[in-house]
This record gives sequence, structure tokens and C-alpha cells, in this order.
Amino acid sequence: MIPMQQNSDVLKNVNFLVGSAEFIENSQNTPSLQLFDERVVSFLDRVSHVLLSERIVKQYSDVVSWAFWVRKASILKEKPRYENKTKLGRGVAFHIAPSNVPVNFAVSLTSSLLAGNISIVRVSSKDFEQVTLICNALNKVLLEDEYSFLKRYIVIVRYEHDLLVNDYLSSICDLRIVWGGNRTVEELRKSPLPPRSIEMTFPDRYSLSIINSDEYLKQDPKKIASLFYIDTYFTDQNACSSPRLIVWTGSKVKDAQDIFFKALKALVDEKYSMSTILAVDKLNALCELALTHKEVNKVGSDNVVMRVSLKELSDDVLDYKMSGGYFFEYATNDLQDLVPILKKQCQTISYLGVDPKTIQSLVLENGVRGVDRIVPLGHTMDLEFFWDGYDMIDAMSRNVDVIAFSNNKAV
Repeated sequence: MIPMQQNSDVLKNVNFLVGSAEFIENSQNTPSLQLFDERVVSFLDRVSHVLLSERIVKQYSDVVSWAFWVRKASILKEKPRYENKTKLGRGVAFHIAPSNVPVNFAVSLTSSLLAGNISIVRVSSKDFEQVTLICNALNKVLLEDEYSFLKRYIVIVRYEHDLLVNDYLSSICDLRIVWGGNRTVEELRKSPLPPRSIEMTFPDRYSLSIINSDEYLKQDPKKIASLFYIDTYFTDQNACSSPRLIVWTGSKVKDAQDIFFKALKALVDEKYSMSTILAVDKLNALCELALTHKEVNKVGSDNVVMRVSLKELSDDVLDYKMSGGYFFEYATNDLQDLVPILKKQCQTISYLGVDPKTIQSLVLENGVRGVDRIVPLGHTMDLEFFWDGYDMIDAMSRNVDVIAFSNNKAV
């Protein structure tokens, strides 16, 4: 625990994008709010309005998506799930946002505010324009008299890796939310939490798609390519929800593959630019896999859309995953073949032309330790209050139960 008199020194090298050191130092005295506090809902709606009125925001589809997501009408659709619960925020929530998804910090903040917490959010040291746009909108609305009370509930900071700062912010939090992969989780766990605090972690995961070839051939290839591009190349395939493996089913796999990748390549050539180092890394990952696994084949000579054909799915094959358009492919009509890779690290299964209930049954009946989401192809990046198996708002808040007695019997 860092002595209180040293707090100001610890925060000297912290850059405050929203809020101040004073709000952090007084956060222990800031009361928690109830779930879906009307003032918070109204505040988020106002921030949405400010963002959507800015012309420059339209250049960033992820900011636009978040702004639509936090509209009052959108948020209130979620509220009925919690109406029979009496809950308060846990207190101070310390968020560590990832460096590969710029708007993730705002998504985490949204869940925390609606859960009733005071939020201290560390954003990536990368200078994302999306972060600037959202923080500017937050600051603008917090200056309005109606929402000024929320200043002490929102602190957004940026600082280089600093154990002392991590130690201090961890020592005052009731909830720590760590995004960004295994290394980030390991680094933050060097900083102890108070005895009653809890932690939510979002470590490295991988995801896959299942596509029925017969059903795919009935679709518009350009439309499907656009949906798949959003799932993958839009975040350089760095998001945990981005598919790494495409599982093909049905009777016309070869025909479907040819059309699918021709349409995807045309879109990638138009929109995507791959770095030289990534091209090398992709080839290196392929060579490492081929050295340890039999019958691994690169399909075609293209490197921007790299296809790696697999004859079998071993439980470690996705340890050799790579970003920037690097896809494993496997063909089967027996989804039971997938069980070895549906372990803890598997997060999302997207699908096209496959009954999602069949996929759900595969997960449940085999008791697999992974797979938290089953979504249509093109929707792996959708903003949700459920992520990695967490009900975010529920997990970020605590129950306040009442047990009443009548004639010495609980009622």
C-alpha cells in the first residue's frame, strides 16, 4: 500500500485526458450509484448526441457504433434484465484498456458507469484519434451543469508502464478490469488488490467461423466478403473475436472457397495495407507450424490473404495463429471434430448457413471450457454487455439483499 502522502508524487507522470488526480485521491469517498441511474443514462445519451453531431466522427465507424450503442433508447432496452435486482456499483473500478481496439476503453467505461461505479480508465499509449474524439465529447458534456456531478465518476488517464502507478490504482480499487492479453494480465497481477476487491480479466483468446458451403453459394459474395472483412481486417485481425480458423461444411467446399476468397481478396486490395514486418511474421508462423504438424499446406501464393489448409485439428494448432489476414482452413461435416480446439482460449464462433443451436449443443454436450459467444458472421465485433462469459453490468455491481421475517420465518 502506498502511503497517502506519496499519492501526488506517484501520479505526477500520469496524463489526464478526463478528470484529475484530485478525483482519484477522493474516490474512496465517492458513493456508488444504482444500476442504470437515470442521470448516467441521460449523460451517455448526451455524449452520443455530441459525437454524432461532429462531422469528423463519421470517418470512424467504431466511434459511430459506440455513439449509437449508448443512446438512451439503446441502453434502456437492456434495463429490464436487471429490474428485479437491487444492486449498487462495487465502488472504484480500475480499467486497463487494450492497445489493439481503440474504442474498447469506452465500452468498458459504459458498462462500469451503468453498473454504478467510479471509473479510472487507463488507455493505450498509442495516440488513437478515436480516443481523443470520445474524451473530448465526455469533457464537453461534463462541463454542462446538469452532468457536472459525474466528473468524480470518470477519470481517463494515459501513462507508460509504471509499476508504482499500477500499485497505487490497484490499492484503491474495488474492481480491476484487465484487457489486453496474457502479458498485460500477468503484469497487473504484480500489483496486489485489497482483500475484498475482485478482478475481471480478458486474456488472449482466439475465434473461428463455421461456413456451410452450400448455403454460402446462395449468398452475394461481395456482401459476405464485406461482413468477413469487418470481423477480421478491420482490426488487423488483432481482436480476440476475429476468426483465425474457417471451418467449411457442406458438399461444395472447393467451389465456395474459390468464390469466397476471390471476393475477399478484391476487397482487401481496395481497403487494406499490410506492413512488411507482418508479411514476414505470417510466413514465419506458417513455417513453425509446418515443422511440427504434418500435412499443413499454404493455398496459393498470396500473402495478403494467407490461407493455410489443415488436414486435422490438433489442440495446439491455433497456438500458431497470426494477424493481418492469416486464415487456417479445415473441411468437415462432423462438428465433433472441433472439440479439441474449443478449450478455454476459444472465445467466439461465428456462423453462416449453420444452425447456431447445433453449435450451442456441441458446446454444452461436450462440456467444453471455451466458447462464450455464438454470433452470425459479420457480427463478432458488435458492442455487447456480455463478453468473455461475463454479464458485464452484473459482474461490475453487487447485490444488496433483504431477508424479511414474519413469525420467525423468512418470507
